[in-house]
Amino acid sequence: MTKHIIIFSILIVTGILAVNCQKSLKEKGMQLSPISLRCEFLKNPLGIDVVQPRLSWNFTANGENQQQRAYQILTASSEENLKSGIGDLWDSGKVNSGQSVLVPYSGKKLTSRMRAFWKVRVWDQDDHSSQWSRMAKWEMSLLDSSDWKAQWIGVSEDKNPGSTQTDPAPYFRKQFKLKKTVQSARVYVSGLGYYELYLNGKKVGDDVLAPSPTNYDRRNLRHTPYPYDDQSTTRVLYNTFDVSEYLNTGENAAGMILGNGWYNQRDRTAEGWMWYDTPRLILQLEIHYTDGTSKTIISNDSWRVATGPILHDAIFTGEVYDARLETDGWNLPGFNDSHWKNARLVRAPTGRLVAQMNPPDKVVKTLRPVSLTSPEENVYVYDFGQMFSGWVRLKIKGRKGTKIVLRYFEEMDGDYRQKDVYILRGGGVETYEPRFTWHAFRKVKVSGAPVQLTLDNLEGMVVNTAVDTVGHFACSNELFNKIYKNYIWTQLGNFHGSYSSDCPHRERLGYTGDGQLLVESAIFNFDMAQFYRKWLNDINDARNKKTGFVPHTAPFGGGGGGPAWGSSYVIVPWFYYLYYGDARILLKHYPGMKQWVEYLGTRTNKDGIVVREEPGGWCLGDWAAPGGVEIPPPFVNTCYYYYVTKIMARVAHILDKKQDEAWFAERAKEIKAAVDDKFFDKENTRYWTSRQGADAFPLAFGMVPKKYVSGVLASLIKNVLKNKGHFDTGILATPLMLDVLTKYGRADIAFTLMNQRDYPSYGDYILGKGATTLWEYWDGKLSHSHPMYGSVIRWFFKALAGINPDPKNPGFKHIIVKPAVCGDLTFVNADYRSVYGVISSQWKLKKDDLYLNVTIPPNTTATVYVPAIDSTSVRAKTSRNNQENVSFVNMQNNAAVYEIGSGRYEFISKKMRSLIKPVHVATPVVLPRDSLFVLPQKAEVTIGSATKGANIYITPSTAANPRMNRKNMCERSS
Repeated sequence: MTKHIIIFSILIVTGILAVNCQKSLKEKGMQLSPISLRCEFLKNPLGIDVVQPRLSWNFTANGENQQQRAYQILTASSEENLKSGIGDLWDSGKVNSGQSVLVPYSGKKLTSRMRAFWKVRVWDQDDHSSQWSRMAKWEMSLLDSSDWKAQWIGVSEDKNPGSTQTDPAPYFRKQFKLKKTVQSARVYVSGLGYYELYLNGKKVGDDVLAPSPTNYDRRNLRHTPYPYDDQSTTRVLYNTFDVSEYLNTGENAAGMILGNGWYNQRDRTAEGWMWYDTPRLILQLEIHYTDGTSKTIISNDSWRVATGPILHDAIFTGEVYDARLETDGWNLPGFNDSHWKNARLVRAPTGRLVAQMNPPDKVVKTLRPVSLTSPEENVYVYDFGQMFSGWVRLKIKGRKGTKIVLRYFEEMDGDYRQKDVYILRGGGVETYEPRFTWHAFRKVKVSGAPVQLTLDNLEGMVVNTAVDTVGHFACSNELFNKIYKNYIWTQLGNFHGSYSSDCPHRERLGYTGDGQLLVESAIFNFDMAQFYRKWLNDINDARNKKTGFVPHTAPFGGGGGGPAWGSSYVIVPWFYYLYYGDARILLKHYPGMKQWVEYLGTRTNKDGIVVREEPGGWCLGDWAAPGGVEIPPPFVNTCYYYYVTKIMARVAHILDKKQDEAWFAERAKEIKAAVDDKFFDKENTRYWTSRQGADAFPLAFGMVPKKYVSGVLASLIKNVLKNKGHFDTGILATPLMLDVLTKYGRADIAFTLMNQRDYPSYGDYILGKGATTLWEYWDGKLSHSHPMYGSVIRWFFKALAGINPDPKNPGFKHIIVKPAVCGDLTFVNADYRSVYGVISSQWKLKKDDLYLNVTIPPNTTATVYVPAIDSTSVRAKTSRNNQENVSFVNMQNNAAVYEIGSGRYEFISKKMRSLIKPVHVATPVVLPRDSLFVLPQKAEVTIGSATKGANIYITPSTAANPRMNRKNMCERSS
């Protein structure tokens, strides 16, 4: 009993000491703790080829205005050394710096296969030290070509390079014996076009459609719709896996299946004959035993190969799978492969082997169909209620040889030749899903089923590049929320192989123009750090190193475009730098970025207008505008020429290339003068005529002389009103319209454009036609999964929520929060997980007052613009209900400006509602009961129909002198 009392007393004392210790830490200001350690923006990456990787971390913090003033990084070659505080690879010592993102490793030289374990501690603004962080790690890949002992193998070289036919998928196997206990094992593997790897019957990893596609190899491009000078450089990505748990002492077996993928894509030839060669693989399995010895298994001609049940696999036209040809145990030890043939050594691709650091494609979720119909006998149509990319998993039982056909349809009726065929093995319940293709669909038509099908027979497998979600948006407007949701589904459905395609079924190409339009929308919602690094390498590979021409797709697969497409090679690195703070991306791609601007200078006529690209090519201009393209493409071309030249002047300044900076600045002046001379109508203060985009491009790109800005803006607004508050723009000008109107204080008109319900508008097809994705054209023709019009999502984050990067402090080291409270919105909630941590902006209107809540991550600062009638109407406080960390600066354009540090803040702006400009109503509106709708001060109100007994009130504050008619149908009013 006494012993128990003593132990209990010790526990109490220990607890008291621990509490007091925590109190002491807080009293001393030890409030920063490093978390979420990353290497090259990756969590514990396996197989990286960056020889000087950069390290980053976030923080937990108590209180506001928490800043890092110093750090210390320990990096060790083993967990044991790190736990003992021995940084045998690198001990940075205490470094007086606030840098917590992309800190360069500066220790011993990193070599192939090396493993590094690291941790960090920091000092805050009061010079108090944190505890050490938890351990993180990274592992190097095979850095030198001499590290590869494996050989490329396949079935044979291409016997019919001029044929569009492909062979059944080859199956490879290798049995090997391990006589000792395995301590660790790594496999380095690539299979072109796609592969699946098995060890002892178990699939290695959960990647699908691996590896990510690149410009792999030399190829004989033929039958292209225009001449193309292929000067591509080439790369082949390989994957690294920890397979320590897959291996056994004794007999083991490796098995691989190869698909055609993009390497041998022969089923769509609209852009020409784009294939490289027949499928091939390379594999190197390095095994380390507990006794310190090692063994390596490599691909060579001792491997065995045969064909199997995959008779046809193609990206565009799907798979044919005959389950009667399955061979049980083919990837297990002990299988009799005497009837298989030896693999052949084949030509190595010209592309150098590079570690894949970008995220792979995966099955990210499963969907259950929402309905099932049978329009005819033995035909069943499954509706998943959502269009997505991936495939289905079929579960069925039937007679041997029964042929099941799965056809994949869009939301309406387009199938784009998407089809899988499954031939039953017979004898029990069978499960099938394809391996080396993907489809884009909402509905699946199943024919040939031997039994009556139910909802349980089919399951939707959602497949895309597995990017993490980093942003969220919601507001009080139902349409905006649906546009946002549709964008997310559309964007993810077009993420495959770490590039953003134009559509996931018809073309599936990484159009550079679409990509540059979407860069900010994508970054706000997904972790794009390694995704875009890979895609920029694809663009660099595809570009012409002699002339500087950047093609319209990357990896190159054909396709049309124009300078707005090639300009992605300047625009995407620039926004990458702004959002991630990574100047290394600018430095790496600077030569090609500069050469693109120089190339555009060779594409002008005598007036300095960009009128062409490559011989035989064409320029699309503001593509997919309602009613067709009217703005002259040379005008759009030259505006983009100016835009990227101005960006390059800023990039040259950042990289301290003073001579280049001066050249770009001078060139920009000349380009602007050329555009003004050719297209500016001084008398009417507008550019060209007719379309909104003609004024939007110069305003957005800063081309309009200062004295004409207000006139050009008025011209733009006049055009919007002429179109009854609707867009008349294509893919390039649509997001710029919102940017320009918001910048110049007319977010109300931007809101009106986005809030329309009839053609041309988002509401027309999203609310009116039940679309679950974004469409290629406003009228719904062609593809119903095109993310390019998702460029407006950036407006939700940057304007409505007001979250913006600061070009002077990139990567959100300093944050600008400037919400546009507009339209009939009553609340907006958005958050974005930046490289420093989560930024949040949430506002709501309560009666006449605005409540703005802002969260700023530790080790950053922010400037907040609070909409306000004057400075005295705003009350600011922190989460701890004090104002000492909030600094009022001044009033700017009906906004009270504050400087704040990290933490959570609330700003209350009294009577702010009076500043909101009225909604421009241009289409019929259905009002819910007890709703309030704000009309312009001068409005014609047409009442179509109302519930019997309903009361409709129009007060002087919302409409002056309304003229009211009762008609059967609502008419437009303006």
